Amino acid sequence: MAVLPQMAYMFANNSMKKSLFILSILVVVALLSYVALVFYVGNVAKQDTKIKSDVIVVLGEGAIGGTSCFGPICKQKGFMPHPQYNPCLVARIDHAVDLYNNHYASKILMSGGTDKEDNKNEAETMKTIAIAKGIPEKHILLEKASTSTYENLAFSQKILDKAHLKSAIIVTDPAANARAGLVASKLHYQYSLSPDMNTPCSHRSDYVVREPLAIIAYFLTGKI
Repeated sequence: MAVLPQMAYMFANNSMKKSLFILSILVVVALLSYVALVFYVGNVAKQDTKIKSDVIVVLGEGAIGGTSCFGPICKQKGFMPHPQYNPCLVARIDHAVDLYNNHYASKILMSGGTDKEDNKNEAETMKTIAIAKGIPEKHILLEKASTSTYENLAFSQKILDKAHLKSAIIVTDPAANARAGLVASKLHYQYSLSPDMNTPCSHRSDYVVREPLAIIAYFLTGKI
């Protein structure tokens, strides 16, 4: 009779070992897949595939950045905040202006919604910056409702279709280049990519954490 408990123990032990082995394999595959995704993001970040197109689509970024002080202590100490245009956004517009001035496209579409922190609209802010840099207002289109990369491109697509603009150069930061391309492909854009390589806001964590995780989330939600 003692044989049965012993056999049951051996069976359970073998099953546990098998489960742990399968789990280990899955973990290794997941880690290797994540590492491959990190390399993919880094590789696509450097790819500038721009060709002459109908329009330059600039994906938004926080409109305002840089204050001398913030929080209750500012009022106590007499500090005054000095908001300025987000340098990441300005660099992105600079790149779009260069593309426009080099005749890659005759229109620029600014895509970005209203920031909750300061109630500033990204698209309107980008338009203001671009006009100050010499872009005629009549050559600027606005998409003012989006709050994500997917919405940037999905909402912009409706505006482009209405304006009969078929081909687009997509401008974003290098780390987001891969995700923007995947979304554009999902939405059947006729597009090329031209990342802003002069951005002052590129961080290693964007390539290793933010963008791989964002791509995974987009994949799981059917956005790419």
